[in-house]
Amino acid sequence: MLAKCLNPTCSQTFRYLSDGRIFHLEIPVAGDTVTSRRREYFWLCDSCCAKFTVVLKNGTGVLESRFLEMMSSERLERGEEEGHF
Repeated sequence: MLAKCLNPTCSQTFRYLSDGRIFHLEIPVAGDTVTSRRREYFWLCDSCCAKFTVVLKNGTGVLESRFLEMMSSERLERGEEEGHF
């Protein structure tokens, strides 16, 4: 059962299917000779799903940023001065 947002720094609790986003991942079962998988569900609240997504790493669902890191403020300021965005 989903209880709270996957983001450990977020305290939002799961209440409605329309709030946030549910991720369904097929997790490989370790030690099994036949390729079998188990299903796991993860939930991100509206605020967190705007910034993160859930990906499979090392057999579990983890948060990953949805966006590339911004350029340093020094380069950003220089680009703005030159009129490049």
